[in-house]
Parts: sequence; C-alpha cells; structure tokens
Amino acid sequence: MAGLPPLLKRKKDYFGVGAIDFGGSAVVHMVGGITALIGAIIMGPRYNRFDSEGKPNSMIQQSSSFQTIGTFILWFGWYGFNCGSTLTLLESSADVAGKVAVTTTIGGISGGIASTILGRICDPYLDLAPTNNGILAGLVSITAGCAVVDVGYAAFIGVIGGLLCNGFSALLLKFHIDDVVDASPVHFACGTWGTIAAGLFATPSNVKMSYDTGSCGLFYKCNGNGPKQFAANLVVALAVIAWAGGISIIMFLILKKVNLLRVNRETEVVGLDIMDHGGSAYEYLPPQTDKSKRQSVVLTNELETLGRK
Repeated sequence: MAGLPPLLKRKKDYFGVGAIDFGGSAVVHMVGGITALIGAIIMGPRYNRFDSEGKPNSMIQQSSSFQTIGTFILWFGWYGFNCGSTLTLLESSADVAGKVAVTTTIGGISGGIASTILGRICDPYLDLAPTNNGILAGLVSITAGCAVVDVGYAAFIGVIGGLLCNGFSALLLKFHIDDVVDASPVHFACGTWGTIAAGLFATPSNVKMSYDTGSCGLFYKCNGNGPKQFAANLVVALAVIAWAGGISIIMFLILKKVNLLRVNRETEVVGLDIMDHGGSAYEYLPPQTDKSKRQSVVLTNELETLGRK
C-alpha cells in the first residue's frame, strides 16, 4: 500500500490483532439496529399502543404468511451475505465459505428454535412472529464470527441470540418504547452479542484459515492474543454505538423539529395504504378470535372518534 495517500494507508490494528466482524454484525446490523432504536425513542409509541395504566395493547398485525416468506428470503440471502464475505473462492477461501454456510445455517436454526420455545412458554398462542424474529436473531448473532467459530459454538450463539431478542423486545415495552418490527432487538441487541461472541469463541485454527493471523477468542490460548481480540471486538461495538447512535440522534431530532418524522393522527389510525395509496393492501378478514375482536373494536372506536372531530 506504499503508493496510497497517507489517509488511506492501513493504520495499526486494534491491540495488534484487529477486530473480527466477518459478515458485519457490527458494521451492518448494529448500525441499523441502533438507528432503529433511536428512531423509536424519539418518535414515540404508536397511538393507543399503551393503555392508561402503561400496559401494551395488542395491535392489528399484517400477514404472518408474508412475514414468513420474507424471513426465508432474507435467510437465503444471508448465504450470499456471509459466504460472499470471503470475496473469492480461490484456494482456502472455498473451504472458509463452506464452513460459513454451515455455521450460518446452525445459527439461524438455533435462534428460531430457542425463540419459538420461549414464545410458547410466555404466550398461550403458538405465534409465527417469535419464530421468524428468532431465526433472524440467530443469523445476526452468528454473522460476525461465522468464519471463526466451531459448529457447537455457532448453535450456542444462535440460541443466546434468539433468547436475547425476546428479552430485549420485552424490555423495550417495559420502557414504553414501540419498536414496531423489533428491529433493534434483532439487529442491535443480537448484533452486539454477535460481535462480542466472535471475540470470545474464535478458534486459533479458524482465525488462521480465515484471516491468516495468530489470534483467537478470549476462551482460547494463542500467545496471549485472546484478551486482545476480545478487547478489539468490544471497542468496535462501543465505537459503533457512539458513532451511529450519535448521528441518529441528530438526524431524528432534526426530522422531528421540521415535522417530517411522523404522519398525522388520522393517517396513523386509518393507515398509510389507504391514505397515501388509495386502498388497503390486505382485503381478507382475519379469524375472529377474542384477540382480533378486541383489536377491531379499538380500531372502530378510534375511527368514530376521528369522524366526530
């Protein structure tokens, strides 16, 4: 790199080893997740999301079938995302890409199973939403270390990701933060966990094959580089929170100040599909369970109230 300008030359690696974020748990998912969290906090909850006592109300959801199809599309794309981070299939990179495909699969499956079980324990209904989010949580969690952890740890990382996603989502509701699609639990919480996990469970042989360095995670021995690797990954996670979070605060506050952050109350209640696009995207009627009946009554009351105004 001798011919590059000084600002473009490679600086010294963090702690002499550099951070491990193979597919982007930090630089992709944490950035998007912290942005979603800041946006949800500054925007505030949806109308009638919480009752007078501060307890969350059930909101009308859209198609679970479409949600599931979307999850599988994302999962399929993850193989290009993670395996493609090798940038080539020449020499040992093909072996790395194959290993990444396996750990990515294991991470997603483990997160989905863990989240499904926890969701069933906490809710009398077997809902697809925790399963879909759990799969994505596991995928996000394994993304940083997909090339450097063994299969067993890939399953463990995915399980923790699925549980963490559910826990963080519940915590947001406790603080009256309305993250509609659980973007911050999936991407921020699990992205942070995945970045830290890579600094814990990276094996010396996998790091050597993927990065051609002598580093490893905190739980392994590699000439004293384990603590350095963990510290480097921790610094990267904190840096992303500070940089992306700071920029997001400025951006969302400006949008709120100029009244471009949120639609008006009528549009929010009726829906953007009808108000902005001239019709509903979903014409079918959901099964009339007690839960959906309560949601329909709430929506009807809101529309009548707006009509009187």
